[in-house]
Formats: sequence, C-alpha cells, structure tokens
Amino acid sequence: MPDKPKKSNKDAYQQRLDRISELFEGLVRHAEVQATVRCPYRDRHDRCTAHVRCRMQLRYDDDKLPSCTHDGTFDYRVAWDSEPAHYDRAKKKISRIKREAQARRDEDTPDQ
Repeated sequence: MPDKPKKSNKDAYQQRLDRISELFEGLVRHAEVQATVRCPYRDRHDRCTAHVRCRMQLRYDDDKLPSCTHDGTFDYRVAWDSEPAHYDRAKKKISRIKREAQARRDEDTPDQ
C-alpha cells in the first residue's frame, strides 16, 4: 500500500478541524446569548432543577421539582438569592471551631 504524502493528510485534517470549528461556532454563540435569558436549571418541562433558592421558583405540593416561572425576558442570574452575610458568618464560625479544636488538642497533648 503506497504512503500518502504527509502534507495532504495534514491539510485534510486541518480542513476537517476548520469545518468542525465553524459548526460549533454557531452553537456557542447561541448558547452565550441564551445564557443571559434562560436559566440553565430550567428543564424542558419548565421545572427548576437547581439546588439553590430562586425567586422564580413556584412549588406545588404534588410536584417534586418547583416550576420555573420566569418568561425569559430578564437575566436570570440576578434572581438567585444570595446573602453575603451568611457566607461571612459561616467562614467566621469555621475559623472559631478550628481554633477551639486546636486549643483542645493542645491541652490534651502531654508535655514531653
């Protein structure tokens, strides 16, 4: 079996890569636009699959997942509840617990 010239293989390979890139470019552009108006946690049945609270969630007693009530006319990212004070309190509490645990370990360590 005769060998094909390497240059033509490289050219053909590059052409395929360019074609794949061209195909995906449109998909990526569409996803970037959609990400500003459609929550990534909203499934095809308009249910919210997020494990975070959102003001757009509407919960029915018989449903396991809450419904997503946004209409796609806003940037969903501002709808998430976030309370920086909770984060700061948690970090301080973790630091305090670590200090107290280290102090207890230091007390329990016999002098050598």
